[in-house]
Amino acid sequence: MSLFKLIIIILLLFVVGSLFSALYFLVKDPSTSKRVVRSLSWRIALSLFILLLLVAGIQFGFIVPHDVGG
Repeated sequence: MSLFKLIIIILLLFVVGSLFSALYFLVKDPSTSKRVVRSLSWRIALSLFILLLLVAGIQFGFIVPHDVGG
């Protein structure tokens, strides 16, 4: 497995962790807390960063897409 794919997998794990931390903060924190919003904002930012990395990886040849069912 290449280093690029490993970085993508690690970032995806951070996205899932951020999602679960937002769920925890939603259940446990008072309604005036901003931690849920902050956690979900991190999830969105990480997801966009992963998308940009995937596009850059395809453009520079780090990831080779393949046709499905063609």
